[in-house]
Amino acid sequence: MAKTIRALRRERGWTQFELALRVGVQPQTVYLWERGRRMPLVPQLRKLGQVFGLCSDEIDLEPLDERDPDEQPLAAVADPAD
Repeated sequence: MAKTIRALRRERGWTQFELALRVGVQPQTVYLWERGRRMPLVPQLRKLGQVFGLCSDEIDLEPLDERDPDEQPLAAVADPAD
């Protein structure tokens, strides 16, 4: 997801600051998303979809060979007691 957010932002010629303003977050948050240190929350993911003109699911579409091998799918992180 980090590479996708960064690529979409760069395609539009936006700085991290500009994307942060459009999504309603701090620039530091965009930096952390793009480094893969933090994931957008669901409302933020929806807003990213709106500003990029995409379905929020499309933001997470990265080829499997480009994903961080340590990154676990959300289903793998979910509490098994749920």
